[in-house]
Amino acid sequence: MTRSYSFILLLTSLSFVTISLSALNTQVPLWLVHNQFPVWQIGLIGSSYFVGNLLGTIVANWFIGKLNARYTYTYTCILFALATLGLSLSMDLYSWAFWRFLIGIACAITWVVIESCILVTGTIRTRSKMLAIYMTTYYLGTVLGQALLQYFPADILYFGLVVTVLMGIAILFILLTHYRLPKRKESSFYIMPMILHKESRLGLVGCLLSGMMIGSLYSLLPAYYSHLGYQDNQVANWMILLILSGVIAQLPASGLSDKYGKKIILLIDALLIMMVCFMLFMNWFEVFAIILLGATVYTMYPLSMAWACATVKKQEIVPMNQAMLLTNTLGSLIAPAVISIVMDNLDNRYLFVSFVVITAYFVILLLKKRDTHAQQS
Repeated sequence: MTRSYSFILLLTSLSFVTISLSALNTQVPLWLVHNQFPVWQIGLIGSSYFVGNLLGTIVANWFIGKLNARYTYTYTCILFALATLGLSLSMDLYSWAFWRFLIGIACAITWVVIESCILVTGTIRTRSKMLAIYMTTYYLGTVLGQALLQYFPADILYFGLVVTVLMGIAILFILLTHYRLPKRKESSFYIMPMILHKESRLGLVGCLLSGMMIGSLYSLLPAYYSHLGYQDNQVANWMILLILSGVIAQLPASGLSDKYGKKIILLIDALLIMMVCFMLFMNWFEVFAIILLGATVYTMYPLSMAWACATVKKQEIVPMNQAMLLTNTLGSLIAPAVISIVMDNLDNRYLFVSFVVITAYFVILLLKKRDTHAQQS
């Protein structure tokens, strides 16, 4: 009963953090555009957030070991609020890159805490379902943050004060939970052994490839539709359709993975992505294709996480989660830059060709992998 109660509170806290992050991620580029920042500086400030994600992922285990899960989460929410308020102090490249870097650190540590709490308290049979509920909550919070953005104040300082209030509510809910994560005697930089762990490698590859595709969808799909002549509100509708499809697919995908095995569902996911990308390249049934793309791409990450965590001991789940977030973040950093070059030199539709190449590689790996304990429900 305590676990169930804490899980609900954890997801409620996550919702407030996600709403704040979603609204902020959209509002920051708009503020920069209104203040005449060149595109390369806007891109640099955006990249500083992902660099913060990388560092936060690496140091999260150390903070959890020193402060425990709930207090680590509390302090990172405070850091998020202070860094958002810091944006109002000055309007220049270096200070904004610094504040976005701190926000990136805070978000990454928050995700490590939340996902580790779920993975440690769950069992091999329940983790997929718990992760699916977690991802559903996260994506719903993302959509809600976009929908509520028009009600946030346009002034940077007042925007930061609203975020501070939301972070305070998130802290209140997390302090009501009873989560404790296992501590390790080894160094907090225990990520490399997890990355090199043979049995979990395909799960980590799945996290990497899902990061590559999701990062590219967020970064490049709006530009794709904009170049097709869609208005900004129409582009937003396409993105909401994509994300909502991923939300709806989470629980069914986890249920199917419990029944038929994670390997089978991941293989079907990858094959469907290839088919859908061919449809989008040919401009066939675009609405249906986008719905199916969201349903498959957004379920690959939680299924891959559950697979990788099933291969390690309970006390190794936190560093394994760090390794998964690290590979996912690296994918979201690298892929958009590379794929954008391909799109510039060939055609915007080669966004989907790139996805076919990525998923074809995963299909080959899955077909070569023999069934092990990790693939079982």
